Amino acid sequence: MLAQRAISVLTACLIVYLCLFNNAYAQENKRKVSVQPLRVLITNDNGIDDPKILALAKAFSHQADVWVVAPDRDQSGVGAKLTFFQTGELKAKRREIAPGIKAWSVSGTPGDCVVFAGAILMSENPPDLVVSGINGGANMGTDWMYSGTIGAARVAAFGGIPAIALSGLDDRIAGAVDAAAEWAVRLAHSEIVKTLEPGDYITVSLPTIAPSKIRGIRIVDRAPGLPRPQFKKSDDSTWRLVGLEYSDVEIPKHSDRGVCKDGFIAVVPMRLDEIDRKKLEKWGKQNKQCPPWNTNNE
Repeated sequence: MLAQRAISVLTACLIVYLCLFNNAYAQENKRKVSVQPLRVLITNDNGIDDPKILALAKAFSHQADVWVVAPDRDQSGVGAKLTFFQTGELKAKRREIAPGIKAWSVSGTPGDCVVFAGAILMSENPPDLVVSGINGGANMGTDWMYSGTIGAARVAAFGGIPAIALSGLDDRIAGAVDAAAEWAVRLAHSEIVKTLEPGDYITVSLPTIAPSKIRGIRIVDRAPGLPRPQFKKSDDSTWRLVGLEYSDVEIPKHSDRGVCKDGFIAVVPMRLDEIDRKKLEKWGKQNKQCPPWNTNNE
């Protein structure tokens, strides 16, 4: 009985927080977010034990009150999925990852971690900024649709919280992790982040080269093309994913894939609102575009 009551309370808290998210997003045209990140929530999709999230937390801890809330295991490819609506619960454990850094592992997705942090751990003083990463794999082009790293940033942006998703780092390259973490702190204090509006977030793709070889930063569009999964049949009912190939669409030079290939960091400004405003205005005036409803099937 007590366990059921605890689950109900948790679910209620999370739903209330999501309602607050919606309210913040609805006010997007009435205010701007001016960020001086004093309280930073850091998450990822590779799991709390990934060394790259520790490097990121340490870098921010010199200038901000850092909270790390990350999945207790790898949650790559889950997008902005929230599991607590299905299970009615989340399990969270306090973790000691470094002195002065408050950390919890959560039995859920990166999106669950963002909501749980805001609904429970940081409810009285929400984060000024959410930073998701640093992801080891690239999240360019259409990867935003299913990336767990970007999914966390999308959930944060849904609540009007500025967010940065960092991806593409090869941690086998000497100095790459520390260089990326230090640059992320400077990005968080830049005018780009300070002027984000509710519903905005940023994705960052890092070229997999030595820090000294990076040529600069470019603010670009996302490259087109959907990945084609490659499967290998292992038995009568199981197909194992062995890789992803992208379509033959030409990669624009001024896109995330294009500039990363040339040794630049790609920064892409993103918006949650996927409504086609032009069609809304056009079709809204011509409701006859839709077939009439006829309950008599005549």
